[in-house]
Amino acid sequence: MPIKISLDAAMYQVVLLLAFAVPLSTALASVAVAVGTLLIIVWSVRNKSLPQFDAKILGVLAVYLLLQSFIALMSGEPLTSFREVFGELHRFFPLIFAMTFIKKQQQLCGVLIASMLAFLINDVAGIWQYFVLGEPRASGFNNSPTAYGPFVLMQLPVLIYIVQLKIMPTLWRRISLLAVGATLIALILSMTRASWLAFIAMIMIFVALHKNYRRVTAKICAGLAVIFLITVPISPNIQERLSTFIDLKFQSNSERVLMWKSSWEIFKDNPIHGVGQEMFVKVYNGQYISPEAKERTNEKRRGHSQAHNNFLNVACERGLIGLAAFIGLYSYFFWKFFTQLKREKEFAFGAGTAAFLILAALMIEGLMNTYTNMTSIMREFWLLSGVMIAAENVSKR
Repeated sequence: MPIKISLDAAMYQVVLLLAFAVPLSTALASVAVAVGTLLIIVWSVRNKSLPQFDAKILGVLAVYLLLQSFIALMSGEPLTSFREVFGELHRFFPLIFAMTFIKKQQQLCGVLIASMLAFLINDVAGIWQYFVLGEPRASGFNNSPTAYGPFVLMQLPVLIYIVQLKIMPTLWRRISLLAVGATLIALILSMTRASWLAFIAMIMIFVALHKNYRRVTAKICAGLAVIFLITVPISPNIQERLSTFIDLKFQSNSERVLMWKSSWEIFKDNPIHGVGQEMFVKVYNGQYISPEAKERTNEKRRGHSQAHNNFLNVACERGLIGLAAFIGLYSYFFWKFFTQLKREKEFAFGAGTAAFLILAALMIEGLMNTYTNMTSIMREFWLLSGVMIAAENVSKR
């Protein structure tokens, strides 16, 4: 007799696979998204109905994607822009999968454990690269140190949430505490300056949200400061990265400033619907690049593909329409996470706090780099967001 497995049980396995795969393998995560999508389609056709998704969130995403489709139609290369719209669509699937199909406390714990193990593997990989392989910047399983920084930074609130989650077995809570330390080391070794600044901002935001925990936070920060002061003198790479923060002659800084000026010019010339998704690389390098810019298209590189600022990048490619949609989408989730953390009275560091801090860190980092068009980072963000939303729903059952 064929074994029948319910959609809920099958989709939980998909979410479990996503939790482990997203930090480690983009290809495996893509397979998980495809399998989950196929399962839902087959189930919906057979039952002539859809699973019980969150109608409000689906509505917000639908409006956002409709506006993105209109912008793609106006693009100089509609096919290129529509590919990016489709890419953004499937980045939302982990959010929908997690918040819909995590329905029990045991399932929540299972997904969090899978994520924690993947985080720890990613951390160890980065530490190994730096200290054993001698690489100047750790990148873990990400394709670059610049992507590794925000990735490990997003891990921190989730790991801290696990540490104080009472339904989690004690052993896993202790392992999560170990993972917090490994993640902090990996964050430093990524040498990603935007991530360092976002980490400081994350601490300040937590203090603002939870005033009763200022003393505890101050003690933790003092400990981190001591570790940092011990680490810096023995690491020339860290010293060098710190010295570049305010050095406008440092090429990475000077190129960003020039790029931001050029991006503003692109936006001014295309203010309503922009030049189209994924068109920055062609328009900037072909028409708007500053004569003073040194990082140009050549045999080894295709030129910069993003504006190194989320908001400028959206403004260039999607104009005022896209910028309003972008701000509206993330403002909705800021509001959702903020109201969730206000309802969480049991823990100082509940799921709502974790989700709010992750989104805040991503937006702050996005002032110096463009992350919202990176598949691995956004999959992880939306997956963790879905898990944190599910955590509140599970607690009500």
